Amino acid sequence: MQMRKIVLPLSVSPRVCAGALFIFVTVCPVRVYAADVVEISAPKVPITCLLIDKASIVINRFEEPEYGQANVGHQIGAGARSVLSIRAWEDLGVSDTSQLWKATLEFAPITAAMPLGRVKQIPVLRSYFTYGGLFWLNGGGYVWGENTIRQVDLIRTKTGLEAVINGPIAATGAFDRSSTLMMGVWRCNVVRRKVNQLDLWEGKPGTKFESFHPAKTLRPVDHL
Repeated sequence: MQMRKIVLPLSVSPRVCAGALFIFVTVCPVRVYAADVVEISAPKVPITCLLIDKASIVINRFEEPEYGQANVGHQIGAGARSVLSIRAWEDLGVSDTSQLWKATLEFAPITAAMPLGRVKQIPVLRSYFTYGGLFWLNGGGYVWGENTIRQVDLIRTKTGLEAVINGPIAATGAFDRSSTLMMGVWRCNVVRRKVNQLDLWEGKPGTKFESFHPAKTLRPVDHL
């Protein structure tokens, strides 16, 4: 039996900022036989990570059939847990080439103090992942995964916390049902945010075109 592997070369560069939390998403290579497997690397562009306490993931599976499942699991409301909203966006400068990455994780609140250098393993209770092209979402041009991120390792540093997520992040193509694996390492600053401060891109409930790109990022041609 022959294995075929398709690789989309994207990677991430580290970003460090004082007084913030950091997120690392590490995905290990996995080979799957009997079908094509699309391997996607973590994004090269800056990644935004928001930690929202007293929150929960809101599931609206059939609210916006125009976009299918692309925004399912990425909406955040008030709750009793903590939610990590991870977002990345890339505009390649040519119409119809904008790409987006969304990962949303829910876990129990962190109540115990963590000494410097301490590693705490936090089980992820629910997780969702989407990667796709902005202008191809309503045609199924995205991949989506549910509960494929199982654990977050938190490390106390001098400037805050680091979080490490070990993959792979598995997802399925919305149009052709192809298997996809998100490879590489994600790393970014994490900012604390309240539920009522979120916009649609960050996790405010509701699914619109604005749910799939950061505010004030589109070029004039994208609005035509």
